[in-house]
Amino acid sequence: MAKKSGSAGRFGARYGRVARRRVSEVEALMRADYSCPKCGAAKSIRRVGTGIWECRRKICDYRFAGGTYRPITPGGLVASRSIARSNTEPSQEDLLLTAVPSNSNESSDSLSEVEE
Repeated sequence: MAKKSGSAGRFGARYGRVARRRVSEVEALMRADYSCPKCGAAKSIRRVGTGIWECRRKICDYRFAGGTYRPITPGGLVASRSIARSNTEPSQEDLLLTAVPSNSNESSDSLSEVEE
């Protein structure tokens, strides 16, 4: 029984197994079903061009920039999390933790030795 070649089957026996597998994986990611970040509709995001994604619902019609083959990249997730974290107000506990040195006992001992 022959293995199904997927989207890279159009290359036939050319370019090698690894290159055809990578092309197949990338194209599967590109054509996968994604939900809209604005309206939340499932299976509504489509790739318009390189890095341009659009919601197909007429009500939403949301267009945004994303990754070349994915609407949201891992690097973009890290950046959005750090931006969200910096926009929130720090709690009193966070402020106290940043104000206290990690080795408070050792630093006070070293200061007393210098003063003597």
